[in-house]
Amino acid sequence: MIVLPKAYIHLIAACAMVIGNVVNPVSAKTYYACPQGGGDGSSVESPFAVEDFWNEAQPGDTLILLDGLYTGPRSMVKPPENLSGTKDSPITVRALRDGKVTIDGKGVLQPISLYHNDWWVVEGIDACNSKSTVVSLSRSNHCIIRRMCGWNAADGNTNIFAAHYGEHNLFEDCAGWGIARKTFSCSQGGNYTTFRRCFGSWEGCHNVGPKMAFTLFYNSHHIAAENCIATWDGKLMRESYTVAGYDGKPFTQWKDGSGKPRHYSDYGVDQPYGCFGMDRIDRGPTKGPFVYGCIAYRLKSQRVVSTPGLFFMRCRQPHDGWFENCAALVEAGAADVRTFNLTNVDGRNLTAVGGLNPGFGKGDISNIFRGAGTEGPAAWRGMFRKETPERGAHLYYRYENGKLTDKPLWPWPMNDRIRELTGMDLTATISGLAQ
Repeated sequence: MIVLPKAYIHLIAACAMVIGNVVNPVSAKTYYACPQGGGDGSSVESPFAVEDFWNEAQPGDTLILLDGLYTGPRSMVKPPENLSGTKDSPITVRALRDGKVTIDGKGVLQPISLYHNDWWVVEGIDACNSKSTVVSLSRSNHCIIRRMCGWNAADGNTNIFAAHYGEHNLFEDCAGWGIARKTFSCSQGGNYTTFRRCFGSWEGCHNVGPKMAFTLFYNSHHIAAENCIATWDGKLMRESYTVAGYDGKPFTQWKDGSGKPRHYSDYGVDQPYGCFGMDRIDRGPTKGPFVYGCIAYRLKSQRVVSTPGLFFMRCRQPHDGWFENCAALVEAGAADVRTFNLTNVDGRNLTAVGGLNPGFGKGDISNIFRGAGTEGPAAWRGMFRKETPERGAHLYYRYENGKLTDKPLWPWPMNDRIRELTGMDLTATISGLAQ
């Protein structure tokens, strides 16, 4: 039995009352879990293990995770298949206090895995060190991952945050970094996925396949990115290594037919695509992606390799993609790269500062500002003011559901969480790029 201070108990009770009233004041129940478990989950004074919630959970129910480090199989958020909420009554798993709950897979477990689970909300948690992808939505629909930080997937064909074979999923106010082939992914039928106010940093992977912070389609369509920020820093790459296949063995099935393993040195990367990129469309429709108010940047302090662009998007059909109020910057002294490399994309209001000349093929994009010399820093600073600049992007307000709102975007919603975990002040980094 856990004994907690009265003030802590009152705080939890108040939170539970609010949650219950919002979801379903009649039938929704609130349960509590802690790392040790041992109780019946009915009160903060008697929390059970995360796993114990699965036998109790009904649509509208909420599991509140008390502060702590969650490890071991009973502490992973991995509900049984076909346990689902409903549109009006989702099942919720949330931290009592944002950022005070960490689920650590220790490299042998997967922290968050929803498989055949619809209408779930998971929020306020940090997740790390997975045996595969860190936060995975697979064959699950209408789920929300909100206010979460994730880092260090397995070094393979993995992601930090991923939605596959499921539709209408939302990642909102999330941040991902560390080892993974892609930081944010929505492939193989991950249609109608939205990444909203997410930060992704690609930092390392020694496996075969394209690498990027955000992939905005791969046999998937109608993907949206709203006010997302991405960068590339291969600081976790080994100086030399042999590229591994999905089985962990040296990869030999190269398209050149050599049949030989491929060795990289000087921190090289197999198939580096960039900050915002894509894979391919082998089947199905190709509409999208829709990219609103997003930022990509490169710093001179980062370990980088040659990539096609910070924004690298080659849509299959004319007018498939849409970019609006997006900006890219290559810091003075950083390795040159195209800020934008877009094909079959329409849009408006783009700002490119530094780097190589942007490339636009087979698209209709208006109001592009290419800042060089002193013009670039001035334009970058102007994007973040309330007044709309005459040229280029405007990044003062938030986008929601493809519409520009009157809600200010800054300071970055997850700034404190990111700074606490990584030491980086993202708001200061973005605003200071043009100093």
